[in-house]
Amino acid sequence: MPEQQHLSKDTKMAMSSQFLGFMLDAYDMAMVIVMAPILGKIFISPKGSLLWQYIAVVLGYSITMAARPVGSAFFGAYADKIGRRFLLLFTIGGVGVMSLLSGFLPTYQQVGVLAYVLYCVLRFFMGCFFGGEYAVGHTFAIEYAPQARRGAISGFIQSGFPLGYVLASLVFAAISYFAGKAILYQYGWRIAFMTGVIPVFLALWIRGNLHESPEFEKTKAKGNIEKAPFFSLFRRPQLWDFLQVFVFMTGLFLTDYSVYGFLPKILTLDGRGFDTTTYSLIYGFALFLSFLGYNFYGWISDKTGRKILTQWYCVFLVVFGVPVFYVLYHAALARNIRMAILGTCMAGMLKLAWGVVPAYLCERFPTKRRAAGVGFGYSAGAILGAWFPIYVLWAHKIPFVHAIEGQDTWLSPAVILTIGAIMTFVSLLYSPETKHLQLDEVGEKERASDAAKVAAADAVLAR
Repeated sequence: MPEQQHLSKDTKMAMSSQFLGFMLDAYDMAMVIVMAPILGKIFISPKGSLLWQYIAVVLGYSITMAARPVGSAFFGAYADKIGRRFLLLFTIGGVGVMSLLSGFLPTYQQVGVLAYVLYCVLRFFMGCFFGGEYAVGHTFAIEYAPQARRGAISGFIQSGFPLGYVLASLVFAAISYFAGKAILYQYGWRIAFMTGVIPVFLALWIRGNLHESPEFEKTKAKGNIEKAPFFSLFRRPQLWDFLQVFVFMTGLFLTDYSVYGFLPKILTLDGRGFDTTTYSLIYGFALFLSFLGYNFYGWISDKTGRKILTQWYCVFLVVFGVPVFYVLYHAALARNIRMAILGTCMAGMLKLAWGVVPAYLCERFPTKRRAAGVGFGYSAGAILGAWFPIYVLWAHKIPFVHAIEGQDTWLSPAVILTIGAIMTFVSLLYSPETKHLQLDEVGEKERASDAAKVAAADAVLAR
């Protein structure tokens, strides 16, 4: 194998570390989604409709996502100033603590509205730690990756997310099957949340044996550490790159949530569709396909380039988004397993572009502000994208959409998915191709601009 493609021991450990960390991220988030029909009855007043109970719980998911920019800005900025390694330990430890606390939340029956308030507060802090996880962990792993295999490694670490959903779906399916509905509502949901603590210990052990990022060490040795890396994102010329990434990620989040957030509701149809255990297994199968797809998409981006591949993929989303949701909805109505499997195969294909995200974002920001840029650039997409339940309600009220889907919500998520795909496509019109860049070359435009300013100042002094 050529030297530039060789994976060192440190590279493999960095990959494994972030794969596991991102899997934990997804595991927690998936537990909220797959248990949403149950959690709605546990944390929300029974006076509300089933749709409102579901939306209120999924809004907790949105709060987690909306809190990510806070964590990514804070932890990312410190990772660019003091290094990546220590913060890797801190963020994963925080995720473990929040997972444990989730299992001890009081219910609406015990404390009333306070139960939902505490649920939302906990989701906020979990989001902060997750934002730090992405900012520090993905940057760390990609900085260890050989240039020729950054896309493949990107797909691998990103695939931890759908695998986390798969595991959450399987664990929840097992708990619901063996415990039964009554136990599930009493304390089974607590056990489901607390299982997320177990992998944290493995992640802490791996990260405790890692060395500092080589790219950060080189930047530190050159004396290029910035005092305020986060605020540097909003100064030209970096500002234009950040805005492009912001639109890119907002579009991806809208497409992603449309699949993740509403697949359970479409498959169950408030009791008219598949039962809890069956839909959890179907949901898990869809995410397993995404796990495979992320790896393939990242690998092929090393061959074709990140930009053109993702633009064509956005076209695919626009064409096939509505048909996928249509198949899933009618599969649930008929409780047709074969049709549901076909629909989930199609749904799994709606998420593949995420495989390239870690590499692409790292290639858009220089090392001295990469963790802040990657973390906040990624998480900032959730500032608008995370409120997808509200957008779906808006789409549901559009006259022609409502006329087609009636009281069910299957077409409206597809409408939001289509809007997100268009946003991502347009953002890439303003992006360069990045796969050929060495990470220490990122920011050449900025360096050229700085050099031009120095030359201009010298010319003025020479006069």
